[in-house]
Amino acid sequence: MYSLDVVQISRVQADQRAGRAGRTRPGKCYRLYPISIYQNEFLEATVPEIQRSSLAGSVLYLKSLNLPDINILKFDFLDPPSCESLEDALRQLYLIDAIDENGQITDVGRVMAELPLEPSLSRTLIEANELGCLSQALTVASILSAEITLRSVSKDVVDGKRKRQELPDGSGWGDHIQLLQIFESWDQTGYDTKWCSHHDLQVRGMKLSKDVRNQLCQIIQKIAKGSTDVDARKSRKNDPDYRKLRRALCVGYGNQLAERMLHHNGYHTVGYRTQLVQVHPSSVLEGDEYGKFPMYVIYHELISTTRPYMRNVCAVEQAWVQPILKKLDKLDINRLSGGSSAPGDSELLGDNKQVNSSKNDVGVKQSEVDSKIQAARERYLARKGKK
Repeated sequence: MYSLDVVQISRVQADQRAGRAGRTRPGKCYRLYPISIYQNEFLEATVPEIQRSSLAGSVLYLKSLNLPDINILKFDFLDPPSCESLEDALRQLYLIDAIDENGQITDVGRVMAELPLEPSLSRTLIEANELGCLSQALTVASILSAEITLRSVSKDVVDGKRKRQELPDGSGWGDHIQLLQIFESWDQTGYDTKWCSHHDLQVRGMKLSKDVRNQLCQIIQKIAKGSTDVDARKSRKNDPDYRKLRRALCVGYGNQLAERMLHHNGYHTVGYRTQLVQVHPSSVLEGDEYGKFPMYVIYHELISTTRPYMRNVCAVEQAWVQPILKKLDKLDINRLSGGSSAPGDSELLGDNKQVNSSKNDVGVKQSEVDSKIQAARERYLARKGKK
């Protein structure tokens, strides 16, 4: 389970920030914390990114290298991440159909590996392409990739709330739908930056999302089954409840599901390690006539402030969730890793000659795998040296 947590910087980061003071001329750095915290609480160096970020994309890349005997959990990383991080990545890839129950990459996974997006968004695009809502999914993926967030209320609180009320409300289905509607509204203005400024939207972020969308359209054009142009009127007419898009999001975010409690609007995440969470106060998700939120939602990320919150939440239906829950019941992490792809005991009861020959074959294959891995590491180090 990954979340955005506020953590202390390291001593290396503190020293680097102090260097800013003397960048162009001699200066001084005044720290807003005592030296005891610097010496006793700060880590010596920053934790490598591979040890604190989602590894789903990296594991998917390894699976796409056509190395069937590779064991993800025992792979020799330069900065070895925790076993839990690797297991979480394998679970995510399995739940979104990127790998099968034996840990082999699927056809869907190979297409995902070619897209420059995190696996959840890549899977959403592929499913949306099948359901006929690719244009909407491209818009949502581009906005989430650009990490656009609505600005906080301006100094004039009344004016800030009025501007917020003028924005689309997501039709009550959640934040993904609101982001889609905001982009479609901007498209109808001819991408006027003044419209963004008037509604307290980040102009730079909106421009970036537009550029990202154009790039994604070019990349996915070869497999697109429908138009990728923004067409808000046609989309709302054909699917007013955004069921196709919400179903595609459910498939893509199979590892980021949450189920509502029976008697209140708190949620618990669905998966290997459950966690009590709440919908972020800024969400536009609406409840029913009794004020109850949907039974199941997907979320883009977890953030920890005063308590764990789900940010960018979207309502999904129980029927879409059931296949994912069934896959959780038969999940075997060792098979997903590729470490136990050996046949069953009954198949191993052959004569001694067959056993010996199979061992020799495995030894030859393993040496080939090791040589390929070593070559890949050398290429990586060479590219890193050039940078």
